[in-house]
Amino acid sequence: MFRRSLEHLFVRFRRTADIAALSEVFDRTAAELLKVALHMAADPADAEDLVQKTFLSAIESADSFDAGKRLVPWLLGIL
Repeated sequence: MFRRSLEHLFVRFRRTADIAALSEVFDRTAAELLKVALHMAADPADAEDLVQKTFLSAIESADSFDAGKRLVPWLLGIL
């Protein structure tokens, strides 16, 4: 099975509002983002909130994502 890159999926979401593409991005990146967020927040619930806020911000600023760059560092920058 061919696995699309995170960047491809996020750009597809940005262009077509494809919720399935965004959902896959979340599924594939949330654990990594949560690990970082746990180092930033004292409470695990706060860390989970940070990850959710990161995705909300990413959705709101999707047009600012440079498709020629990697998605995870961009998300970590938002986090």
